[in-house]
Amino acid sequence: MAGNGDSQSQAGGLRRLGDGAAAWLCAAAMLGGRGAAARAVVRIAGLTGSDRVVDVGCGPGTAVREATRHAAGATGVDPNAASLALARWISAGRRIRDVTWLQGSAEHLPLPDACATVVWSLSAVHHWADREAGFAEARRVLAEGGRLLIAERSIKPGSRGHAAHGLSAPQAGQIAAQLASAGFTGVRVQTSRAGRRLLTIIQASTGLSEADG
Repeated sequence: MAGNGDSQSQAGGLRRLGDGAAAWLCAAAMLGGRGAAARAVVRIAGLTGSDRVVDVGCGPGTAVREATRHAAGATGVDPNAASLALARWISAGRRIRDVTWLQGSAEHLPLPDACATVVWSLSAVHHWADREAGFAEARRVLAEGGRLLIAERSIKPGSRGHAAHGLSAPQAGQIAAQLASAGFTGVRVQTSRAGRRLLTIIQASTGLSEADG
């Protein structure tokens, strides 16, 4: 008969197994419907063969893999280890090159200064714990003249539950103001259709403003 220590150890192991399975299921669920949004972000970013892309909150990496088709290289950053493991597995199976996966948060990007020409976040900003810190980090890793894109599902003001996962027009306006305060220029908000989904896109850059130019 197992003692209390053995029972507790077994229970802990089952909990960890359950947590791990749930994390993998959550990561796999994020694969659905991401392709159209990823292609829309790549198109709006206007990627070239010299761009170095950082995807903040990359999930299983759909937009990162799309970026590698157009840019010199891409890095996906996500706090969830299961999402990154799935991203690596899919990318290895497809023989994706020039891609890097790093565990980290928007508020603490594990990257050197001025290492990217494009930073984007697709369907992730509404999860950030500290947007101002995240925008400061995006500004830090972007080279001069770099571009920032934030893409979220367009939602109605006052939405609740799962329907609140996105940005309303007032929320997009607040983010635009925060980006300007963080030192970004050329901040603008637009909407773009990605398959059946309407996206709110916020763009900004690290270049000089028209008043400074």
